[in-house]
Amino acid sequence: MFKAMIAMAGFVLVSFCVLAQEVENIPAMKQKSTYDNVATTPFYNDSLVTSTVVWIKKEVRPHYHQSHTEHVYVVEGTGKMLLGNQIIDVRPGDFLSIPKGTVHAVRVTSSTPMKVLSIHAPSFDGSDRVQVEKSGW
Repeated sequence: MFKAMIAMAGFVLVSFCVLAQEVENIPAMKQKSTYDNVATTPFYNDSLVTSTVVWIKKEVRPHYHQSHTEHVYVVEGTGKMLLGNQIIDVRPGDFLSIPKGTVHAVRVTSSTPMKVLSIHAPSFDGSDRVQVEKSGW
């Protein structure tokens, strides 16, 4: 009887988790409105994480985050990315981990906008974003 109860509880938990998950085909997502440089579409948010799809036509200026880590997955487009004191080329399929306090920026080098999935942990509301001037950028 106890094993049956455990199995049923596990089934309910797994069923709940599957129902509660978000599913989206990010490569197929299109920006729904016109924008000058950067456009965002929220994907998921809770107290632990914020996921956003971001389209960038030109650049994101140098900045860092005081209280969270950011992960970026490049979906479309190419660019030059500033990470700390390094400048690297980024392209579709690249996954970048940006620890809190790390200055970062991007300049688009492709003729089409870059599309990235940006994941912030913990939840991101923009208040810990600190703009900086970076010589040579």
